[in-house]
Amino acid sequence: MMDLQSLWRRRKSAFWQEVFPYFRYVGQSGFLLFLGFIFIGGAAGYVGFLGRIPADFPIRTVSLIVLLPFVLWSSFRTFLQPADLVYLLRVEPRMKEYFRKSIGYSVKPKLILLSIVYGILWLLYVRADQDPKPFLLLWGVLLALNIMNSYGSWQERCMSRPGVRWSYRLTRWLISIVLLAVWLWQPTWKAVIFSLIVIITYVVALRVPRKHAVPWELLIATERDQRGRFMIFLNWFVDVPSMPQKVYKRTWLNVLGRRIRFQQDSAYDYLYLKTLLRSDVLGMVIRLTVLGMLILYWVRSSNWALPLYAFMLLIIGTQLTAIRRFHRYSFWASIYPIPYHFRKKAVVKVARRTHLALAFILWLPLLLTSGAWSMVFAALVGGIAFVYFFQWAWSQKKWMEHEDDEDL
Repeated sequence: MMDLQSLWRRRKSAFWQEVFPYFRYVGQSGFLLFLGFIFIGGAAGYVGFLGRIPADFPIRTVSLIVLLPFVLWSSFRTFLQPADLVYLLRVEPRMKEYFRKSIGYSVKPKLILLSIVYGILWLLYVRADQDPKPFLLLWGVLLALNIMNSYGSWQERCMSRPGVRWSYRLTRWLISIVLLAVWLWQPTWKAVIFSLIVIITYVVALRVPRKHAVPWELLIATERDQRGRFMIFLNWFVDVPSMPQKVYKRTWLNVLGRRIRFQQDSAYDYLYLKTLLRSDVLGMVIRLTVLGMLILYWVRSSNWALPLYAFMLLIIGTQLTAIRRFHRYSFWASIYPIPYHFRKKAVVKVARRTHLALAFILWLPLLLTSGAWSMVFAALVGGIAFVYFFQWAWSQKKWMEHEDDEDL
């Protein structure tokens, strides 16, 4: 009889044995040192802010915004492989043994991270809120909300119809927002009664849709996507084996591709732009841009605004370097009757134009500052200059000095 728990442990061990050697290059890159400086600077600024909290500081709104992403985070690593659809199908009735390990492995780190974020935020919450909830009570509520999200997320994966799955996901997000807001704004007894009614109703509603015993194809595709994102991160620092990435339709962005001229020297421009628009990389940089806009809106009138603007541009630019690896091992790209140098030119052009567009969008919250307008427009000019310098340095150092054309 197949030992499914042992199989899960072997697959987890194999995954980490595969990726662990690459973390040496992450350390050598100075990335960890950079994060250390950010942490020290952030801690110093946070401690200083704790001593001068404004009387009208919106602590409950800030707590809701900070805690909500960690409450909603409910992804799972299953380590499933495409061949499992054939070889593990015969043990489908026993797959609960396998998934029990996956759920525990995935949920525990999220609870720990949520606890750390809550502990850091508590120092501000207890000083700024006029009627703060007890530490242990609110901590237990946050853990319970995250567990509820994990349970609901797993049940959603089992639902047979995509439309129903998405409707339940949106409902779960809405419920989480409302419950967290109730616990931050309302008295404890009202929050307890309301939460019990809503959670019981939600759990019962999860039993209504038709479900698969094991949604093999969805779980395998999700595992492939999560593994691919992990590899994209490692690709910032060292070349790793390419992973098949999920392709997103995003038909509403097709108009951008139509603006490219139908000429030989624009063929790679079209290829790389279309690939970017349908890749995970675009989703990542959009999420970073939205997050950066929210942060910059909050600190728009402080001395932190310009350094944070430059920092977000650096992170976005680093993400966009993944464009270089699109179609790197594509057979068809190697036989196109197009000069090879057009490929490098197209990669740099697509990355630079995308970076410039996001730099402008990221700059918009600074228009709402109460400071000098000259500094606001100087920030935009500086951001544009930073993008050009970053893309130039990236193209020169990463390719011209260390790689030849055939290793692009």
